[in-house]
Amino acid sequence: MSRSRVRFTAPFTALADQEVFAVDERSAQLILRASTDSVSVDIAGQHIVAATTLGAAVIEVEGLSAETEYEAVLSDGDGRSLGELHLRTAPSFGPVLARFATISDVHLGAAKFGPSRSITDDHDVPYALRCGRAALAEAAAWGAEVMLVKGDLTDTGVVSEWDLAQKMFADTSLPYLFTPGNHDQWKTRELDPTDGAKLLGVPSDAVQVHDLAGARLILGDTSKPGQGSGDLARLRDELLDAATIDSLVFLGLHHNIQRAPLPWFWPPGTPSTNAMPVVNELAKANRLLFISSGHTHRNRRHSLGPNGVTFTEVGSTADYPGVWAGYEVTGSSIRQTVRRIAAPEAISWTEATRAAIRGVWPRWSQGALDDRCVDAVIS
Repeated sequence: MSRSRVRFTAPFTALADQEVFAVDERSAQLILRASTDSVSVDIAGQHIVAATTLGAAVIEVEGLSAETEYEAVLSDGDGRSLGELHLRTAPSFGPVLARFATISDVHLGAAKFGPSRSITDDHDVPYALRCGRAALAEAAAWGAEVMLVKGDLTDTGVVSEWDLAQKMFADTSLPYLFTPGNHDQWKTRELDPTDGAKLLGVPSDAVQVHDLAGARLILGDTSKPGQGSGDLARLRDELLDAATIDSLVFLGLHHNIQRAPLPWFWPPGTPSTNAMPVVNELAKANRLLFISSGHTHRNRRHSLGPNGVTFTEVGSTADYPGVWAGYEVTGSSIRQTVRRIAAPEAISWTEATRAAIRGVWPRWSQGALDDRCVDAVIS
């Protein structure tokens, strides 16, 4: 696969109060911040007004044309100019055959955020549950056919957190699959993730397969009981069997694939010596391979191995920026679009976590537009 937008991303990203957070063929997501109770956008003949939460609003712009330049004129609730944003919609690669979505790092049961756990929440509904529910609802409304949950659904794997997971999925009709992360395998866990999966009524196999029109979705369990790092090598044979088909393959993992045997940032993922031989074999078995992980709580795009396999890290659902990822499959491409959860009850928490590490956290976690919105096209 080749990508329509390719570049190296620096570890820390410049931030702006007004920004284009996501863009695809027909829509865009804008983030506006102001001291007023509302903000507005004028774009493509549309006037869109949105209320702010903690001074921020997520605005969805629909009905755009593919591969077209647009200018968005921004104002606060008092009519003062907030400037302009320029965007270009993505190209069309043909009719969309399937849509699916992912979330990860929900951390149900967590009560605080930040290195010193200084950011707290006094809402009646726990913040992770609010964010998870909102992500499910927004992905379903977008048209996702299935949701892949890529690990760390719970914070420490105790029974009360699995009870929250049942509550999170109770109100959605969106089918979902789950693979555990290191937090679901925490040393203090009260339930093994396989038993947690039974409570949720979903499979618990180490490798799970779900077929959609034009694509095979695979979830691989890289978690290890009581350990933070991942193991992809043990799944080699099952993954090769599942991926050796004549259609696009999306492989969802919890742990990120490290560039080196040892991690250069926290948390440790799957060492390159463990993961890359498997990735290279998968790429030989199927040239239509796209891999995505969670775990790092950041948005990044990479190219792996001599075959240039597209690999993305997608940020947490329950801390800044608070996201879910949507994927569209055509006959020749797969498109990832990472979107901020727009619901005010989620923004009331995720925007608060923007202050973590004295404001450094969003510069690490958010990534650039090209990290979040990625096209992989069959060569």
